[in-house]
Order: sequence, then C-alpha cells, then structure tokens
Amino acid sequence: MTETNFGSGASAWSDEDFLRAFEDLSFPADQFRHREHIRVAWLYLKSSDATRAAERMAAGIRRFANHHGATRKYHHTLTLAWMRLVAAALVETRESCGFTMFLAEHLELGDKDLLKKYYSPQALQTNAAREGWVEPDLQPLPNLRIYRCC
Repeated sequence: MTETNFGSGASAWSDEDFLRAFEDLSFPADQFRHREHIRVAWLYLKSSDATRAAERMAAGIRRFANHHGATRKYHHTLTLAWMRLVAAALVETRESCGFTMFLAEHLELGDKDLLKKYYSPQALQTNAAREGWVEPDLQPLPNLRIYRCC
C-alpha cells in the first residue's frame, strides 16, 4: 500500500490493509479518529479472545501514539472501556457482518460521548484512569462473562 491510498478513506480499505497500516504505523495520525479506533477494536475482537484483543489494542494504541509523538494521548481506561462496549455489541452481531454493517447495527458506538453514561469527567481525568483500569463511577459497563481483561 502506498501513501497515496490514504486519501481514499480508510473505510474503503480491506480489513487486512487497514489493520496492517495501523500495526506498521503507516496510517496517518490525523486520519486515525474514533471510527478507526472502533474498527481496530472490532478486528482484534473478531480475531482473538477478548483478553488478548484488549492486550493487542492497548499495546497498539500506545505504540501508535508514541510513534506519532502523542504519548500523552493514550488513556488506558478509555481504551479498555471502548473494548468492552465493542465486545458487548459484537456478541449481539452475526458473525458474517462486516464493519460498516456492524456500525449501522450499533449506532451508539459512533457516539464519542457514549462513555459519559458510565464515567464522570472527574473519574477519567485521574492519572489512575490514564495509566490503569478504573471501574465506571456512574453505571456499570456491560458485563460479559467472556471478557476478562479488566
């Protein structure tokens, strides 16, 4: 894949090309937004158990942020909370569903403010939340027996 392909929009890329660009750090930081975070989470959760997917996501986002000079942007609780929400939605989705259909069936995942249902701003602004897992203080996240990362 060449740099010129980035302009065509990541949604047109195959899952393999998209994930490769994320993992080899060739995906442009300015185009890696909320939807792309959700897509990586979805791909990792589809390809491995939830614990391993969460480990891969945390390591991948840290590495991506560090590579693009945005070390302080990584937030561990946010990363794992979104993984829980994507995992809960994935349990309710037929296996053959592609990412675009997955998002269409779970519109709430497109709302960057969804975690405000679960966390107060004060809970997320702590160093403990940034560096490790903090439980929600407003209401529990979906409780999945298959999800054991946090």
